[in-house]
Amino acid sequence: MDYAEIDLLHSYGIFTHPTEEGDALLETLLSTASAMIDGFCHRVFGIVEGAEAVAHTFTEDNGLLPPRGAGRTLWLDGDLCSTPTITDDPVVTLIPRDPPYYRIVRAEGTWPDPTVVTGHWAYSLTPPAPIVQACLRLTLWMYHQRESTDGDRPMVMEGGVFMLPNAFPRDIQLLLAPYKRVRVG
Repeated sequence: MDYAEIDLLHSYGIFTHPTEEGDALLETLLSTASAMIDGFCHRVFGIVEGAEAVAHTFTEDNGLLPPRGAGRTLWLDGDLCSTPTITDDPVVTLIPRDPPYYRIVRAEGTWPDPTVVTGHWAYSLTPPAPIVQACLRLTLWMYHQRESTDGDRPMVMEGGVFMLPNAFPRDIQLLLAPYKRVRVG
């Protein structure tokens, strides 16, 4: 899913007379920027409208299900942004109170093996405003990199290879910082 629309990018980047060829490049860059944001933050920020819920299976074998007697908390393997359906339809508490959820606590009993949790797996159904802003800014930055040079070396090499600096601009990093998933271990 792209985190910004081409029309919004036209306004943001002041593209007053877009061509089909130019729009094709901008669409590619929007998709690339969205994927780069996902990779940088280690999460997905929206789902395609009308997308079906997806099932995640938690078992002791795949290490995602707590061992018997180890508690009633099921730690999710990704952000969950919709109220889930769960294998045996237990009474549960979703944590935190509002999405994205990252764990589910059973009111009583243990989780069956396997436990299937079905829902929309993303930070949110639609990307938050700072993610849209970061996508627009990153897309525009990549667009302008095609004209830039690094010393005497152009950013677009022969054959269309696109060379980018190895870090996002600082303002994009600051926009994304609160959304970056912390990984332990």
